[in-house]
Amino acid sequence: MEQCELVPGRGIRCGKTEIFFGMPRARLRQELDHKAPNAGESMWDDEDEYTDGDGAEWLRLRFLDDKLCDIEVLGGKLAHEGIELLDTDMPALRNALKASGMALEKTEWLTEGHDCIDLQIVVASREDTGDAGEEIAWVITSSDFRVE
Repeated sequence: MEQCELVPGRGIRCGKTEIFFGMPRARLRQELDHKAPNAGESMWDDEDEYTDGDGAEWLRLRFLDDKLCDIEVLGGKLAHEGIELLDTDMPALRNALKASGMALEKTEWLTEGHDCIDLQIVVASREDTGDAGEEIAWVITSSDFRVE
């Protein structure tokens, strides 16, 4: 299972591997291919999907002009300063964020999920995506994160 740390406004760090906005696609493919047997496979020309060691969806990276612009974490663990953002459920995440002076609000940036403005992320539960359950389905961060 992949364990990553959110670096708000910059991207994520997984061990010694930095996945930061603006990085060239070729460099990320080179750094991540050894971790994902299906690396780089996607139905869209501007994104790469990666799986973890067990073959489960882990990461989706989107590019603009061959530079990283969006990071969607679909599996594993994603934390920020001790707060688990992905391998948790919506009530636990809300409580952890509240204890740190942060909040989740209905997204203004995407069509589903909740914004955490302080961390520059959008978080969606399974219920938000049309499934049953309050477990977190994905976390997205973007170089274009903004709230109107």
